Amino acid sequence: MNVEHLALVAGEGALPLEILKAMIKKKAPPPKVYLLAENDAPYLDEGIAVQKISNPMAIAMILAKMRLMGIRRLMMAGGVPKKNIYSEEKLDRGAKSILSAVQDRNDHSLLAGVVKYIEKFGIQVMSYEEVIPELLAPEGHIAGPVADAEQLQDCEYGLNILRTLLPLSFGQSVVVSNRAVVAVEAMEGTDETIRRAASLSAHGILLKGMRADQDRRYDLPVVGVQTLRNMADSGLTGLFIEAHSVLLLEKETFLQEAERLGISVTGVATCRFL
Repeated sequence: MNVEHLALVAGEGALPLEILKAMIKKKAPPPKVYLLAENDAPYLDEGIAVQKISNPMAIAMILAKMRLMGIRRLMMAGGVPKKNIYSEEKLDRGAKSILSAVQDRNDHSLLAGVVKYIEKFGIQVMSYEEVIPELLAPEGHIAGPVADAEQLQDCEYGLNILRTLLPLSFGQSVVVSNRAVVAVEAMEGTDETIRRAASLSAHGILLKGMRADQDRRYDLPVVGVQTLRNMADSGLTGLFIEAHSVLLLEKETFLQEAERLGISVTGVATCRFL
């Protein structure tokens, strides 16, 4: 891989930094970082210079500058608030072109539209999965107490819900309590879904999976330490995630925090359905 021509488009969250740390640990030269997030301090702490992008919807301009810098490959990781697509003043011709070309505006379609547009610039979208395979959730008990009978029943019920939810592509998570749906993830994201569930039930589990046709190059679901802390604050005691398709961010700390908080973490067999 010619890292000199590799870029990392880094959105919100810990995933982009995890990728960079893994590359440094494996003695791979880090890519050029284009930062969409507000806070660049974690990158500077790692000795990584970043190019801050103030408007993530200026897509054509960003890609044109990448081409001038010799970028021919890029990885995309981290979140970009979906509300940006509703800020008409932020949209450049590239963003408008993408929005006009997609059939609908769910996450799946929008990301596919972005990648298709990037590739028109002669830039190849690379997978980050091969950089951090060790962060993928294994199947079976992962951390915390072993799931009890009630949690397993809620999991079985919730998986049936995910079979319907995931193909709709507006969320990847569901909160279940006593075999009833408490909250379903939408545009607000997993953390806000957990907080919303707290206002409705002080008990339950969280399930998170991956759509069958999600592109694994750039769209793997993630859970992290903050997920566990939000769950604990909301009274959720079980986290069930799709094995081999959900990333555990800050894995060592994540496992320790699950033990400390008493949250059962379990990797379940595939729940992806078209």
